[in-house]
Amino acid sequence: MRHVGGSHRGLDMWLLQRASAIYMALFLPIFLICALTAGPLDYAVWHGLFDSLSMKVASFLFIAAMLAHAWIGLREIFIDYLHCASCTLLRLALYFAFAVLYLACLVWAVDILWSVR
Repeated sequence: MRHVGGSHRGLDMWLLQRASAIYMALFLPIFLICALTAGPLDYAVWHGLFDSLSMKVASFLFIAAMLAHAWIGLREIFIDYLHCASCTLLRLALYFAFAVLYLACLVWAVDILWSVR
């Protein structure tokens, strides 16, 4: 039987979106508990919360999961609503624009998280 190169892409995207949703659903309550039990949320507490490497990595993974989740969702919206033959260029331009935007957000998040000292 012949295998087509992109035949499992839909399943991969579906699994990635579900995995990112599970990570975000686990991270948010744990983060809220940590933030609310740390005391009054002033600058010193907030700074101390993000001072540890584990919180930086967990927060980075949350942001990466959120951006991957959003990318897959937008990709599906573009495929569903921009499927005409003349819309291919528009769809590719939107893919590129959002990829650049999400990559810039990821780089910005790394800059913010690792600037906490």
